[in-house]
Amino acid sequence: MTQQHITHAAELVVQAMLGTDPTPAAIVQALAAAGLLRTTPLEVYRASWDDDSLGLYVSRDAARARCLLDAAAARPESQLAWHPVTEDDMDEEYLAADGQNVEYYVTTVPVRLTGEF
Repeated sequence: MTQQHITHAAELVVQAMLGTDPTPAAIVQALAAAGLLRTTPLEVYRASWDDDSLGLYVSRDAARARCLLDAAAARPESQLAWHPVTEDDMDEEYLAADGQNVEYYVTTVPVRLTGEF
């Protein structure tokens, strides 16, 4: 959704709320109807080597790139490839160099957001 679409949707929500029920529940309902509420949980990706964190990233590709940077420097001649830790779960994957696990991992980390009013 582009910024223009988001702005237009927000304007529609405000127009819908003027002169109607201004309760939080009604506002949330109007935001949901306009498509402005996130329906999937926010996730970040943790890059790590062995037990050391290499940081949190907003995309899997960025976390992978961070791991690849170190692994390629340590093993410049190796063939590097990502593999899931378990076949049925892509939330965690490891980097292999020439078919051997080199202890670099990317893990999907759900972010819990809490709001205070």
